[in-house]
Amino acid sequence: DGYFKAVRRWCDDNSILLILDEIQTGVGRLGSMWGYEHFGVEPDVMTIAKAMGGGVPIGAFLCKDSCDVLRPGDHGSTYGGNALTCAASYAVLKHVEEEGLVEHGRLMGELLKSKLEEVKARHESSVKEVRGMGLLLAVEFYETISGELVASCNAGGLLLNPVRPNAVRFMPPLNISDAEVDIAVDRFERSLEDTLQRIEKSK
Repeated sequence: DGYFKAVRRWCDDNSILLILDEIQTGVGRLGSMWGYEHFGVEPDVMTIAKAMGGGVPIGAFLCKDSCDVLRPGDHGSTYGGNALTCAASYAVLKHVEEEGLVEHGRLMGELLKSKLEEVKARHESSVKEVRGMGLLLAVEFYETISGELVASCNAGGLLLNPVRPNAVRFMPPLNISDAEVDIAVDRFERSLEDTLQRIEKSK
């Protein structure tokens, strides 16, 4: 929280635009519509993409009036402004709002994090930390087991990302149900136990 406020002050003091990348953290991913809302600052420019298209490739940047200096022709893009992708994005954002997916994602994020904390408590010698916000969470381990663990999870029907040799990322959809959270955590814990047993046997 203090970091972002300090950066905002520094940018203001030096007449520098604060540009925030919300491509991965926006549209409800952190439990609010935009990630910056958690930190008490407002950007001058914000980049958005990914979730705003619901699988359709689209990206955009937003800016305050104070830095709205581009005119038609200043910024070229071969496929920019495509009517089909813009319509798809509008439908996605409308659905997110009408279905209350931001709040739902926040609640499911809290549930998922609490369940992962329970896994950590049962495997304290292996799980170092559960961290993140909303439905963007990571589990860090003391050993470099991510590759083997993710392979085991994938075989069991759970898709995770081995973001580091000793950490995996959970990034489920905003419309995940509490039952699906339970299933995911159960599969994760079983895969973790299988992976740890295999590693122990290989020593």
